[in-house]
Amino acid sequence: MTDALFSTVEVASSGRAGYRLHHLEVFNWGTFDKRVWRITADGDTTLLTGDIGSGKSTLVDAMTTLLLPAHRISYNKAAGAEARERTLRSYVEGHYKSERVEATGASRAIGLRDNRSYSVILGVFVNDGHDETITLAQVFQQRDSAGQPYRFYVTAGRELRIEPDFVDFGSSLNDLRRRLRDGGVDLHDDFPRYAERVRRLLGIRSAQAMELFHQTVSMKSVGNLNEFVRNHMLEPVDAAQRVSDTVGHFEDLTKAHDAVKRAREQLEALEPLVATSMRYDQALARREEAESHREAVRLFIAERRIDLLGAEIDANTRERDTLTGQATAVRERQLVLGRAKDDLIEARARAGGNRVAELERSIALARTEATSRKDRWGRFDTAVRAAEFDPIHDGAAFTATLARVEELTAELTTRREGLDDERATLHAQRADLLRDAERVRTELISLAGRTTNLPSSQLDVRAELCAGLGLEEADLPFAGELLDVREEFGRWRGAAERVLRGFALSLLVPQQHYDAVTAWVDAHRLTHRRSDGRVAGTRLVYERVPARRVRLQHADTPGILLLADTIETADGPFHDYLRDQLSRRGDHRCVETLEEFRQEHRAVTLQGQVRSGDRHEKDDRSHVDDPRNWVLGWANERKVTALTDQLIGLQHQIEPLDERLTGITSEAGDIAARLGGLSQLSAYGSWEELDWAGAQARAEHDERERARLVSGSSELAEITRRLEDNDRQATSLAEELAGLTGRISVREDRIDRAQTARARDETFLSTQGDEVLARARTAYAALEERLGADLPQDADSCAPAQEALTSDLQTLIDRIGREIGGYTQSLLHYMSEVRRRWPEATTEMDASVEARADYLAFHERVSLDDLPKFEDEFKRQLNTNTIRELAQFNSWLRRQSEEIHGRVDRINEALGAIPYNEGRFIRLESERTINTEIQAFRTDLRRATDDTIGADGDQYSEQRFLDVERLIERFRGREGHTDSDRAWTRRVTDVRNWFTFSASERDRETDEEWEHYRDSDGKSGGQKEKLAYTILAASLAYQFGLEWGAERSRDFRFAVIDEAFGRGSDVSTRYALDLFAKLGLQLLIVTPLQKVHVIEPYVKAIGFVDNPTGSYSRLQTLTIEEFQEVRAQHAVGSLAGAGG
Repeated sequence: MTDALFSTVEVASSGRAGYRLHHLEVFNWGTFDKRVWRITADGDTTLLTGDIGSGKSTLVDAMTTLLLPAHRISYNKAAGAEARERTLRSYVEGHYKSERVEATGASRAIGLRDNRSYSVILGVFVNDGHDETITLAQVFQQRDSAGQPYRFYVTAGRELRIEPDFVDFGSSLNDLRRRLRDGGVDLHDDFPRYAERVRRLLGIRSAQAMELFHQTVSMKSVGNLNEFVRNHMLEPVDAAQRVSDTVGHFEDLTKAHDAVKRAREQLEALEPLVATSMRYDQALARREEAESHREAVRLFIAERRIDLLGAEIDANTRERDTLTGQATAVRERQLVLGRAKDDLIEARARAGGNRVAELERSIALARTEATSRKDRWGRFDTAVRAAEFDPIHDGAAFTATLARVEELTAELTTRREGLDDERATLHAQRADLLRDAERVRTELISLAGRTTNLPSSQLDVRAELCAGLGLEEADLPFAGELLDVREEFGRWRGAAERVLRGFALSLLVPQQHYDAVTAWVDAHRLTHRRSDGRVAGTRLVYERVPARRVRLQHADTPGILLLADTIETADGPFHDYLRDQLSRRGDHRCVETLEEFRQEHRAVTLQGQVRSGDRHEKDDRSHVDDPRNWVLGWANERKVTALTDQLIGLQHQIEPLDERLTGITSEAGDIAARLGGLSQLSAYGSWEELDWAGAQARAEHDERERARLVSGSSELAEITRRLEDNDRQATSLAEELAGLTGRISVREDRIDRAQTARARDETFLSTQGDEVLARARTAYAALEERLGADLPQDADSCAPAQEALTSDLQTLIDRIGREIGGYTQSLLHYMSEVRRRWPEATTEMDASVEARADYLAFHERVSLDDLPKFEDEFKRQLNTNTIRELAQFNSWLRRQSEEIHGRVDRINEALGAIPYNEGRFIRLESERTINTEIQAFRTDLRRATDDTIGADGDQYSEQRFLDVERLIERFRGREGHTDSDRAWTRRVTDVRNWFTFSASERDRETDEEWEHYRDSDGKSGGQKEKLAYTILAASLAYQFGLEWGAERSRDFRFAVIDEAFGRGSDVSTRYALDLFAKLGLQLLIVTPLQKVHVIEPYVKAIGFVDNPTGSYSRLQTLTIEEFQEVRAQHAVGSLAGAGG
């Protein structure tokens, strides 16, 4: 082959160079039946002609079957046959007509042969310049009543003939195979190996060359210049494997990216959990510290009080001892005064003072009696005042008052009994309210640790059941935990609660747990712990959930709102079961008016009235919209709010009861005091016992008489004066001693009480262990700081300080407890969300605050281990594999596109050697396509791979990944767009589609453009045909790699043109025949008899086909002269038949 594909001089015929068809033989092929039929071309252009339907295309299809795979052949295409009108099987069986099957009304093909026959097609190609002969053959047998025929392929480096090489071999094709193999013939069982051998033997450069051969058979015109150039003049580039490799590597990248994304999402979900867990732990520590401080309060106060009491005891002891000394001195002085008094009394007796002494005794007795009566009267007066009588000062008032005691006692007793009854009633009411408050408080505590609305008693039963069976609570949910009213239908919640309450409180038991649950329930008494701490029996309803069930068909009710439509069902294994149950249990129509309610068979109103057929029910024991009784849903904020309001309301009800009870207690105390006074009054029998004024008068009378006697004697007067002085001193000393004694008693009492209190505190401390004391003492500084200025400085201040400290700390503990409850609810929500999103990673992790350490460890593992590892792997995959491979793929595509320019240049060499019009030639021109799809692909590919080859930097970029992902997703095929994406991939990765092609007719001397052919539209029929033949000739020359001007070559020089010349003008047909002759191509031209006169000058032999009976085609090879004689005879016969 020369440096240039063509020379720039006029193309001259290269004689009989290359491989050319010598002859074609068929045996039992189509309607060529029972014998070997042969057309001999002898390396020259040959005409195959005959009437329509005679069998010309049957021979053409035999030729294409020898050279092309059956699945690429559209049999009888040039003749305009339907796609499945003829098949390989129809040719092997010899189908020639169809007949109607009466039983079915269908038609069936009638063939000339059955499975006892076989068929052979054979072509012999000769290369005179190299003295080579190549035989190609295929043998067929229809062994089955359906399906394609059995066949094998034959290639040989010598001439074979059907007779004798493929006949008389025995009863089995295996015998034929054996004989052929023994004769040095190559046998093939599949077409690919056969085709490869054929191309090598005949010098065919590529499979695309044979594709062009196939297209030539049925070519009419260049319908679209772009498609013709792309499909026939440019070799296809298979990018499928490179795309597959890129997609495969992206699968690894996607897994790495998914791992990074998943780890980041896990961190994002775990961050609030970790933060809340930290706050929860801090709150726990603060509560634990507050509780330890509260526990230390009593010890702190005890030790503080011991110290203060010790100081008080010491101070009081010193004061007592001082006072005791002073009392001793007073008693000594009293003794001296007593002895002096005795001496004075003895002296008075000697001076005649016996009457005075008697009067003094009487005075003393009267005064003593007056003092006694006055004391008694004081108690009596106190009783009178307690009984609320007026003060009594004489006997008459005394008698009248005693007469009223009995009557008033009866009245007050009756009133006290009434108060006792009222107090009992109020205590009962208060106890009920306290029980309700405690029940609500217990329920609030339970709700703080979860998000559902179910009663805690039901949850207690399930917890005990799951603990007994070793199950998770999620394995046995209540229906109410998985059902909730949709937000947009919130006003129907009350109605839904009324209708579905029973089902919501039903435990759902999957089939695999059913046996264990029934056995456990039957063997145990179902109980729960009440708010007062007592254990009570309870009720449990559970539903068996079958493993397999027939899903109910839910009837569509357009425009009608059913209660089931208002309910949202949680995703999970129970979803379908719950939807089926709702369709049965919640098929009530939600009606707005009573008129609609009366018309429906099953309905429910906003007010909670339920109709089920003839049964109607409305339960107003609680308000229809009261959240306190809700059991549906997975959010309990409204129930918590309602219960909190109820608790506050209960407390408000308790307060007036407490006030009234306080009033009753006060009033009962007053009555008790009056009754006590009345009881004391009845103990006094006479007024004389109380008349202290009379006794006082007698004492004063006797005192006047004594004074008169004393005043009559100066000695007695002196003695009396001295006795009075003695009495005055004695009284003063007695008062002083009494004062000292009282003060001593007070000090001793204080000492005793302080010692008792100290002993009590010391005994309490002695019962505490050393460890308890040591732990408590660590809190003393904080407690002192909390008390501040209120730190007790004496023992009496310790009790109020202890009470205040304990109350403050308990308030703090309660506040922290509520804070912990909020954290608990948040933690449970976060944990449930993590478990829902990543169940496989949390199978051994519970949704409970006790499991928070597991989640913290999970977070630490993801942040410190998983995410860095996944990011490193992602970066490695992204840079090392995917983007680098995409960049290499892009570079490879660019190289392929650059090769197209070279191929177009070589094709233009061929076109430049072909005179299109006088002094002008055709040149193909290529431009970048304006197809937006391809432009977008190239832009996306470039953006995804810029600066990757040879780059040293880190190419990790989330945006880069997304750019790559968009490309790969289309390569792989997006869901719902698989076929269109597959077609898109083929289009954009076929670099032939990156260009558009046009034909430019140019002046050979000046190279100026004469006319531009964007495509063949808008041209006349002759122009289309001429352009088609010119481009076809250049394509054949390029694809077959023709060696121009060579007398000897190893290229393939044979083409079949079926029907094309029969449709064109005579001028374009002659142009094409001249052109192919100049190119040195051997043609097998198939045309009907009407065009023979145009083609005859260009052929050496004519194959004439006829089929006189419609079921038996015949073939004979004639010279031009022989053909003309046969044609003349055929015409005479036709005229005779017409005349007859």
